Amino acid sequence: MTKVRTFRWVCLFVIFLALITISETGATGNIYVFPGESIQAAVNEASSGDTIFVKPGEYNESIQVNQNNLTIVSESKSPDNTLISSGNRESVLEITASNITISGLSITGSQCGIYLNGAQNCVINGNNISKNEIGICLYKSDNNTLSDNNVYSNIDCGIKSLTSTGNLICNNYFNNTNNARENKLNTWTCTTGNYWSDYTGTDKDEDGTGDTEYVINQQTNSVDYRPLMDFIPKSPVLPEAIFTSNVTVGYAPLTIEFTDFSENASSLSWSFGDLNTSNSSAPFHTFLNEGTYKVTLNVTNDNGSDSKYVNINVLKTQDSSVPVLPEAKFSANVTSGYVPLTVQFIDFSENAESLSWSLGDGQTSSCAAPRHTFCCPGNYTVYLEAKNNNGTSSTCTVITVLNPSFTMLPEAKFSASIMKGPSPLTVEFVDLSENATEWEWDFGDGNRSVKKSPSYTYTTPGNYTVSLKVGNEYGNDSKEAVNLIQVEDANITDKGIIVYSADLNAAANTGYTEDSSSKDGEEGKGIAGILSKANLKSAGNFATLVADISSPAELKSSIEHEVLRDIGNVKAFAEGAVNKDGIRNLLWILLSLELLGIFVIISVLKRGKKR
Repeated sequence: MTKVRTFRWVCLFVIFLALITISETGATGNIYVFPGESIQAAVNEASSGDTIFVKPGEYNESIQVNQNNLTIVSESKSPDNTLISSGNRESVLEITASNITISGLSITGSQCGIYLNGAQNCVINGNNISKNEIGICLYKSDNNTLSDNNVYSNIDCGIKSLTSTGNLICNNYFNNTNNARENKLNTWTCTTGNYWSDYTGTDKDEDGTGDTEYVINQQTNSVDYRPLMDFIPKSPVLPEAIFTSNVTVGYAPLTIEFTDFSENASSLSWSFGDLNTSNSSAPFHTFLNEGTYKVTLNVTNDNGSDSKYVNINVLKTQDSSVPVLPEAKFSANVTSGYVPLTVQFIDFSENAESLSWSLGDGQTSSCAAPRHTFCCPGNYTVYLEAKNNNGTSSTCTVITVLNPSFTMLPEAKFSASIMKGPSPLTVEFVDLSENATEWEWDFGDGNRSVKKSPSYTYTTPGNYTVSLKVGNEYGNDSKEAVNLIQVEDANITDKGIIVYSADLNAAANTGYTEDSSSKDGEEGKGIAGILSKANLKSAGNFATLVADISSPAELKSSIEHEVLRDIGNVKAFAEGAVNKDGIRNLLWILLSLELLGIFVIISVLKRGKKR
C-alpha cells in the first residue's frame, strides 16, 4: 500500500512539473488588431514569440514594447495604409526589449518616431517614418538592423545614434533637415549603402552607387562607402502555395499522397475537407466515405499567406470482382524553351500504385513530381508509366529544347574616349555591346575590370591592345582592338620646328619617323630620320605661321618634291659615311640647307600675298 501511494505521489509530481513547463513555454500565436482597438493592449497581452498583425487603418497612441521576441507588422505589409501617430507625445514606438521586429508601418507626428532604448538585436524594416522631430533614435542600443525604411521630412534629424554601436543601417532613404548624427561607430554599408538627399557625389560608371563615400562622422570613422544614387525599396517576398496529389478520384477507401512544392513559405497547414488536418510537407490521407472533399493547403511567411485547393472525388466502393486499372496522366509547366530548359512534371495518374518516368535523355525517376533540366538542344519524349496489381498504363509528351536565337546572343562592341596621348593617359571606355549581362575588360597591361563602362589610366608609355569579353545566359562574345591605345612619353617633344632647335649631338642620336614612334635601332634612326616627311611638314607649317598666309598647293607640292629629292641624295651619302667628322660636317650642311629652304619658302609666300 505504501508503495502504491509513493508511486501516485511521484506521478503527480511529474505531471505538476510538466504543467509548469507547458505554462512557461506556451505556444506562439497571432494577435490581430483592428482599427479602433489598441496596439498597446495587444502588446500587453502577447507572449514571447507572438506576432501582432495590425489591420489597415489609423491608430493614435504611444506604444511601449518591453516584452522580448515580439513582431509588430501591418497585415497588408504596406505602410501606406497602416498609420500610427502619437499626437506629438514623446514617441510612437519606444522599444526597451530585445529581438523585436517592426515592419510595414507608417509612423508620424511625434517627438520621436521609433525610439530604441537599450534594445538589442531588433529589426526595423520597411517602414515610413516622417514628420517627427527625430525619425529614429538609438540610445545605448547595439546590434540592431535598420533597412528599407523611408525616413523623410523629420524636423531635427532623420536618424540619431547616441552611445550605440554595432548597428547595421543600410538601404534606407534619408531626406530630412539633417539626415544622420552619431557618436559611436556603426555600419552604414552592406551590399549597398543608403540614399542621402544631401549627397553631392557623382556616378560616372552608372552602377547606381556614388563614386565617393558619404561621411556620417569623420571622428568615429562612420562612413557610407556605397551611397545610393536612387532608392529602390525591396518588395516583400510573399509565399505561394503549390502542391500535387497522386490521384484526385478513386473508390473508397481512397488513400492519397499530397506533396508540397510551395515557394517562400515558412509554415504550412493542410485541411482535408473531412475535419482532419496536417502540418506535414508530404502527408498521406485516407478518405473512408463516398463524397467530394475540398483539400486546401495554406502557407505563410512573415510577409503574408497564400492558399490553394483541389477537389477529391471519392466514389462508392467498387465491386471487388471488377479489376481497377491504372490510368497514366501528367502535366508539364512548359513543353518548349531555350537551353538550358528546366521542366516541372506533375503526376495526375489514377489508381496507380507505382510510377516510372523516362525523361528522354537517359535519366529516370519514380517520384510523383520530378523536376528536370535539359542541357542540350533537341526533342525529348518523356514517358510516364503507372502500375498497380491489375495492370499498367503509360502516356508521353515531347519536350522541345531550342538553341538560343542569334538575336539573344551577346555581341561585344565598345569605344574609347581617346586613343593617343602622353602619360598618364586616362581613357573612358564605353560599352556598346548588345544583349550583354556580364563584362570583362583587358586593358593590355595586365589589368582588368568587370564594370560595364570603366575608366582606366595608363601610366607607362607604350601601345596597348584592349579587349572586351561579354556574356549572357546563352553564350559569350569578345572584341579585340590591337594597339588601340598609344601612350607617349610625356618627357619627349617630337612635334614641329622644335626638333630643329635642339642640340645637334642629341639630334644625331635621336630617331624620328613620320609617326614619331620609332626608337633607336628602328627604321628612321639618326641623321636621315631627322629629315623625314613629317618634319618637312612641320617646317611648312612653321613657315605658314610666320608668313601669316596659306601657301598655294602647287608651290607646296613643288617645294616638297625638290627637298625630298635632295634628302634622298643626302640620305644615301649619310649611309655610306664611315667617320664621325664626316657625319658632323654633314649635319651642319643639312641644317644650313634646311634653314635656307625655310626662309626661301617664307619669302615666296610673302610675295604671293602682296600680289
